[in-house]
Amino acid sequence: MGVQGLWKLLECTGRPINPETLEGKILAVDISIWLNQAVKGARDRHGNAIENAHLLTLFHRLCKLLFFRIRPIFVFDGEAPLLKKQTLAKRRHRKDAAADEAKKTSDKLLRTFLKRQAIKATLAGNKEK
Repeated sequence: MGVQGLWKLLECTGRPINPETLEGKILAVDISIWLNQAVKGARDRHGNAIENAHLLTLFHRLCKLLFFRIRPIFVFDGEAPLLKKQTLAKRRHRKDAAADEAKKTSDKLLRTFLKRQAIKATLAGNKEK
């Protein structure tokens, strides 16, 4: 979720850095983001979720940091503040509404298809008589 407008605020001072420049430093890592990225992003070539993707991704990223002699400290979110809970509730509501709308549209398309098939079958049956 992040802090609204944070990157816009930081863009004038932010710059890419090479991991080598962090050698010997301690780096705070938002573990929630890593796990979320792993679960949603790690797929096989057929698009299926990879078993234990979160562990594999965590392991590979951790190995990379250790390779560059960077000491990670994993930071876990605490309980969501009220504003974040409200935002999450709004997102969940929009997602549920979109899913309901998609279901209605799917049902409507199916009914229309079946009606057309029935009409075609009826017309074909009338031609044979």
